[in-house]
Amino acid sequence: MAYPNDKMKKDWIQNGISNEAVEWAKSFGEYLTKKDVKDVLSTSQLRKFFGELRRIDSDFSHKKNDIIMLKPMLAYAVGRDKKKTKTKEFGEEMSKGIDAIRLEDEVHAKNDFKNFLKIFEAIVAYHKFYGGE
Repeated sequence: MAYPNDKMKKDWIQNGISNEAVEWAKSFGEYLTKKDVKDVLSTSQLRKFFGELRRIDSDFSHKKNDIIMLKPMLAYAVGRDKKKTKTKEFGEEMSKGIDAIRLEDEVHAKNDFKNFLKIFEAIVAYHKFYGGE
């Protein structure tokens, strides 16, 4: 399966989830499960990132600055990927979402993060639906 034409959009993070965002999550989740030139992204790789998002969400007011550390975490995963899975594409898309979170804006930071988390949850759900292991 080809990489989805669309990329994660800043608007979905800052203005709320739309049907377009859900459709993108569906296509991206499916893409991550299909073996082609690169191998699939494993559920355990997704779960590790998801665990970190949940940890931040559990006490957002004290842990929101950890959001910026998600990008180095993704970079490490890409650098470690010796199997040549779709970790790079996953990291690129998640980095776009992280960049869209307005951390300097107290009014919007938590809502932006929640929207990012919802999109990620949709990716995980569709990854599982399409046979991700």
